Amino acid sequence: MKPIFSVAVFLLPLMFSNATTAETPSISPKHYQQVIFEDDFSADKLDKRWGMYKSASTVRDGVMVGITPEDADHPSVNTIRIKPQADLEVSLRFKFAGSKNFQVMYRDRNCHSSHAGHICHVAVTPKFLTMYDGKTGIFRKDIRQARKEKRKLDDSIVEMLKTKSSRHRIDLDPLRWHRMVIRIQNDVMETFVDGKFIGAFQSEGLAHPTKDQVNLTTGQREMLYDDFQIKGVSGI
Repeated sequence: MKPIFSVAVFLLPLMFSNATTAETPSISPKHYQQVIFEDDFSADKLDKRWGMYKSASTVRDGVMVGITPEDADHPSVNTIRIKPQADLEVSLRFKFAGSKNFQVMYRDRNCHSSHAGHICHVAVTPKFLTMYDGKTGIFRKDIRQARKEKRKLDDSIVEMLKTKSSRHRIDLDPLRWHRMVIRIQNDVMETFVDGKFIGAFQSEGLAHPTKDQVNLTTGQREMLYDDFQIKGVSGI
């Protein structure tokens, strides 16, 4: 199997990240009144609205199975395209089934200042949850190119990157299903797992006004996903 470079892109910055110390959530779930997309994977195949990139993902026993092909050079990406907007709530259930990590990623195909339009994302392993501002952090084009070429980053860039992610220790049973909720309002992201507030993260890139994709990115093989939902604010 070829090495999957992009997994390193997502996970390497953990050594730089700083956790936010907020102890209580500040974003109201009432902010999100419009269901934009939802899927309980009850059909016998993936809804045609799911885009696929380097993916062998499928539906099995009523859940999405995220699968990176054995010969892939990039993690499996399954994408829902939405009307461009800023504030979103994403919720899903997940279970580790071989892969050690997955990401929920937000993109804007027309944002050219970051690699592949990456705006922000949440990376999850059984032991850590990390929130990233990719637009002004690891996916900023000059930073991403330097890291791809294995060039040493300036000290000022290294220090800046410490402010562009927020890492939180969690303890998930990989044999059980878990539920995650991610809320973005303006430049703040808040995450919850199994009803517990994990943390908040504030960074300028999160406020990007035209997020038009939400991706499920599976590190390797396999992740199980169910009850996936995207909500926006009223009036959109």
